[in-house]
Amino acid sequence: MGLCPLFATYARQPRYQPAIMFALGALPFLLAPLHLYVAPVSFPYWPGHTKGIEVSIVDALAIAVLVATPRRKKRVPWIWLFIAYIAIVAVSASWAIDKLAALGFAAQLVRMLILLLAARRLSSNPNAFKAIVAGGVVALCIQLAFALQQHFSGVLQASGTMGAQNLLGLVTNLVGIPALSLALAKTRGWYAKLGPVMALAIDVLTASRATLAFGAAGMGALLVISSIWRWTPQKRQIFALATLAAVVVTPIGIATISKRAHSNNVESSNAERAAFKQAAWMMIKDYPAGVGANCYVVISNIGNYATRAGVNATSGSRSTNVHDSYLLVTAETGMVSAILLVLFIGSGIVKILRTAFRNRKDKRGEYLLGIGMSLLMVGLHLKYEWAFVMYPVQHLIFVFLGLGIGLAEEVTADAAAERRAKRLAQKQAKAAAGDDEPMAGVRE
Repeated sequence: MGLCPLFATYARQPRYQPAIMFALGALPFLLAPLHLYVAPVSFPYWPGHTKGIEVSIVDALAIAVLVATPRRKKRVPWIWLFIAYIAIVAVSASWAIDKLAALGFAAQLVRMLILLLAARRLSSNPNAFKAIVAGGVVALCIQLAFALQQHFSGVLQASGTMGAQNLLGLVTNLVGIPALSLALAKTRGWYAKLGPVMALAIDVLTASRATLAFGAAGMGALLVISSIWRWTPQKRQIFALATLAAVVVTPIGIATISKRAHSNNVESSNAERAAFKQAAWMMIKDYPAGVGANCYVVISNIGNYATRAGVNATSGSRSTNVHDSYLLVTAETGMVSAILLVLFIGSGIVKILRTAFRNRKDKRGEYLLGIGMSLLMVGLHLKYEWAFVMYPVQHLIFVFLGLGIGLAEEVTADAAAERRAKRLAQKQAKAAAGDDEPMAGVRE
């Protein structure tokens, strides 16, 4: 945090703001490997998803941006929903089996709120979106190198430096889909062309069914909608390359998943997921307000919910969360908190996509479509994974959400100013025509 004054000096200068966004795009992939964080309060023994109250270089950057840049006139739409969710998480510490563990997750959510506000501030910089995607693509190149090394070492489902293949797949699609929107908007830059290719390669190496399905669906929907909006030679070329990639990659993906089915039974995996969900629903029935943030794993075991639901009695199964982020949030902090969270993020996605469709002639409309589609696909993907509570996923979700909301506000304001200018020009033209008519009569 001592770096905040230095970062603030650069954050107030527009020419350095893209560098900050580049860092915000790359750092969620690199914080853990490079250990760019400290934990003033740490509880590594805890089996929950959050292991301490941490502070990282990202937090210093975000606070510097809020200190150094002008405050926006309007508040983030429906921001009170997210603040209320954070408050519920913090209050859940009063009945959680470990109060410090619950407060640790609340502290992480506060960091996400600061990050979202900082990204929204920086959205006024015309190069902010390009910079954050470029940072993410650089990180994807690093992840691909690790994933390839793991693949050729015999690892069936590569995880890069993220520790789990599903986590790698989620963050990859969060970057890859917006990168494709830059390519569709004819953005010059290696990251626009390289990003979708890196994302596709990583998705295949994860051998994750959900990652491949939602990644392909998001990129496919983005390409189709953008092409309907405006057909260009650039999009025709991308469409042809995407078709070729689908023809080449589909058999590889099917073969990889089939190979996984032999070594890791897919039916067994589905049964295990069903058992986790049954345990979570039993827990929700007994604890309508939740068991306390960051306490699912402990209560699942000591309350015998995992045993009664038939979860495998192995350390790997008994030490993990239900594979459904929405069920996990509900089990830990209650149905109200899950509704607040979905409404907040959902309202942001709706605003981003609605603005994109209303301003499809604006190049930034393509950017918004890419952001909205990536957030939508990840939101659907989280129905099958518990990774929402993980820092890297939250980081990218809230950075892109803040950037998308801010960019939507910029586009809407510019469109309104353009309409006002046109109306003014029409009034002046009519007034000029009215002044000319009497003089024309005099000349006659």
